[in-house]
Amino acid sequence: MGKGKNFEKSKLKFGYRWLIIFGITVIILISSLAVYFFNALTDNQVESRKLVFDKQVELAGKDIQNTFSSMYDDMLFFVNNLEAWTYDSTTNEQLAFERRARRIFNNHRDLLDTVVVIFPNHIVSFHFDSRNNFSKQFHKSLDEFQFESEQDISLRNASRGVGILVKLNLNRFFNDQLSNFYLGPTSQKFIWINSHLQAVNLDKNEPIILLEEDLMKLLSDDIAAGLKGAGDGYFNWPEDTERNKVTAHYYPFHLSPLDQMFAVVFVQDISKVGIDVYGTYISFLLGLLLILAIVLVILYKSIRNIQITNFTLEKNAEEIRELFRRQTLLLQETKGFIYFQEANGKMTAVSEEVRDVLGFSQEYFIHNFRSLMKEDQTAELKKIIDQSIDIRKDSIANEFDMMKADGAWIRVKIFEKLLYDEKGRFTGNVGICTDVQDKYESEQELIKSENRLRAVLNSLPDLIFIYDNEGVFRDYYVQDRSLLLAPPDKTIGINFRDFLPEPLKTDLSNAFEKAKASGDIQQIEFELPLVVGKKIFEARVFKLDEEKVVSIARDITAQKLWSKGLQEAKEAAEQANRAKSEFLANMSHEIRTPMNGLLGIVELLERTKLDNKQQEYLRVIKDSGKSLISIINDILDYSKIESGMMDLNLSVFHFKKEMERIFKIFEGIVQKKNIHFSYAFGEFVPEFVQFDKEKVAQVLLNIIGNALKFTPIGGNVHISINVESIIEESIIVYFTVNDSGPGIPADKIESLTQPFVQLDGSNTREFEGTGLGLAISKKLIELMGGELEINSELGHGSEFSFSVFGTAIEKSEKLTGNGLYQEEDDDIEFDQLVRKSPLNILLVEDNDTNLTFMLMMMEQLGYKVEIARNGFEAIDLVQNKDFDLVLMDIQMPKMNGLDATRNIRLLEKGKHLKIVGLSANAYKEDVDEALKSGMNDYLSKPVSIREIAKVIMERFKELENKKEVN
Repeated sequence: MGKGKNFEKSKLKFGYRWLIIFGITVIILISSLAVYFFNALTDNQVESRKLVFDKQVELAGKDIQNTFSSMYDDMLFFVNNLEAWTYDSTTNEQLAFERRARRIFNNHRDLLDTVVVIFPNHIVSFHFDSRNNFSKQFHKSLDEFQFESEQDISLRNASRGVGILVKLNLNRFFNDQLSNFYLGPTSQKFIWINSHLQAVNLDKNEPIILLEEDLMKLLSDDIAAGLKGAGDGYFNWPEDTERNKVTAHYYPFHLSPLDQMFAVVFVQDISKVGIDVYGTYISFLLGLLLILAIVLVILYKSIRNIQITNFTLEKNAEEIRELFRRQTLLLQETKGFIYFQEANGKMTAVSEEVRDVLGFSQEYFIHNFRSLMKEDQTAELKKIIDQSIDIRKDSIANEFDMMKADGAWIRVKIFEKLLYDEKGRFTGNVGICTDVQDKYESEQELIKSENRLRAVLNSLPDLIFIYDNEGVFRDYYVQDRSLLLAPPDKTIGINFRDFLPEPLKTDLSNAFEKAKASGDIQQIEFELPLVVGKKIFEARVFKLDEEKVVSIARDITAQKLWSKGLQEAKEAAEQANRAKSEFLANMSHEIRTPMNGLLGIVELLERTKLDNKQQEYLRVIKDSGKSLISIINDILDYSKIESGMMDLNLSVFHFKKEMERIFKIFEGIVQKKNIHFSYAFGEFVPEFVQFDKEKVAQVLLNIIGNALKFTPIGGNVHISINVESIIEESIIVYFTVNDSGPGIPADKIESLTQPFVQLDGSNTREFEGTGLGLAISKKLIELMGGELEINSELGHGSEFSFSVFGTAIEKSEKLTGNGLYQEEDDDIEFDQLVRKSPLNILLVEDNDTNLTFMLMMMEQLGYKVEIARNGFEAIDLVQNKDFDLVLMDIQMPKMNGLDATRNIRLLEKGKHLKIVGLSANAYKEDVDEALKSGMNDYLSKPVSIREIAKVIMERFKELENKKEVN
């Protein structure tokens, strides 16, 4: 007995020592893990903040750029809609202008400091004073303002003689924009301007972070290259030598039209990240370790008591351990019930969980369990049990279907422990029945999914091969075997390096190894000489799992051929487009050049003494000429209409008078063919309207012209115009043109609006034309928000109707008798303009007709001008004589006007000389090219005497202002 007690005591001491060792080990592990997690969490917090900073700085940069672009677009719109006569007109016009200015100021209040609007006779500025009142002030000269050229904007509308100067407050703008971004403590915001950092949203007493040279150089290099990014480095606080770690994130941006490079820079001190956040974490950890130590002490005492008790109970625990063993066995499965059977198969007991699993009572299940199983599965289960008993197997497991109380069948799994006596005779079994329906359904669905996937893979046109990590073929999915070098079933188990030809073997091997090492998809492209011909393939190689690699190859031969053909077609189209552009440019010049002389002479004739009949004839000629120019413009720019880039030019005019002016153009053909021509206006037609007068006129000229052309002698043409009001002043104007012509076949109506299409395309057709009229008209109508409809019947004439959107306008005092707004320079006295604005003028022109017209125009204005016939002559004259103004033609022999302008600007006398381009080319790119060459302004032919006079007056005023400054 004494020896037994000593043995028990030594066992207790041994257990205590291991308990102490275990406690100390746990404390060390927890401490190590705490340090590791603290460092990991700190790094994670730093990276998280960097990610937030990256997104914030990009969002801030884009926000500044978008806000500034919105202001600049508003300013462009503002200057393009200024009228030079604003402060020479009624009070209402002035108030409307000032409201518009105030609205723009309110929209961009933080960015704008002062806006100066320059009119021909006035200079007015707008700003908000210290009391937040919107202030307007007139000025005598621009010298009263001090503008910083780098951060201020100047815009000019040369055609109207107006402009604006915008003084910006970028500091206020940046502070306002960046105030929306909260970066947290120990962080600061900066704006990078011309290699300098400017602090933003900084408190008065807050010191500025001073970045060290290496980090500043990184910012300077990346921002200069226009690259966004981030970098870590060090900084010092002012009057402090201690280095602190910092992260800086930057996003460069450009504020067009300013020349400087800007960038948003966010920086944050990351030297103490984690300590402030995780201070409580450390305290909690220390407390936890203390509690753990206390628990270990308590546990030590508890274990000691438990062990003493266990030793006392050990003698009586054999039956309890056996029961515990059986319970452990039965509880290995979940969602089930326990049952007991005798050797003859009779059910003796079942646990109450059978009701939860099957819905039956314990008694019912004991007496009827065999009826709940399918007959074939019952026989199979009995066979398995008998075989297991024969070989003295300890346990069996099987799955089968069992019926529930509601009649539904579920999948169950049984695990049975087979019991034998001392002699090895089977005495019965104890089992667990578990509901595995969910698992069974998942497995079945997985099988179906795998079958579907295999069916999909087998149907794909791609060549799919699966390899092991050594490169040996293990499986394949191939639909078209003609695309293979060898039958796939003969390559199974062979390494691809053993039979693939070069260079495919090397390329695939490299991709194979890279895919295994990096886990990234590798892509290769290769050619193979096959039985069906040479094929081009694109293959992707990637890891399927840790043991397999997949290659998927696709035949891209057709795609490559198509791509090559597409490239050739693209090059051919571009070449054709260039040829078309050159043709249109030459056509524009050749047509506009004689029209310049024609309309110019007409304008000069208007200023001679003519009787009323002559004035009427001349007006018809002038209107017809202007209509022809308008038609020429749109025909030559048909490609622009097709691409949807034609813009609307809205104007206000007297509607009925303008329509009657258009109708009067057709008086000649109406009288010649004795056609009964009539028109009627609806009762709701307003007196004044606003829409694109020229485009509506062109559509009417085309449609009415066609009606008169195809109407026989003595026929009828009637035009009706009606208006429908929509919302407030918005209206839809409906035009209908009826004729008594021969009519149009129904199958030809749809093709009429296609370009270059005519009903009669033969060489002997009665009516000539290009076939572009209705095509252009349809696109112009659609541009104005309407649609064109054509209704016709052979032998009963045709009806062309279309609609356009517009605005009804109340009558204004500024409208002239012809229904058009007064021009801003109506008070120009053309006769002897030389007395008021004396200038030395050089005219550079090679066309005799245009030269004659220009000399007549200059003579009427009172000027004697020098003449040059090409660019070389112009350069020579500028070098040897003094001129105030050069009127330069663009297209000339020997040297054109653009090259001449560039050379003149290199001369000392040509640096400040005003050069105005004259050309029959009216494309925007032509205007841009002329201004880029050094020209100050650009006039499209045919030019009017009013435009020339206006240029002369402006140049004289510029020279006078320059004299006053000097």
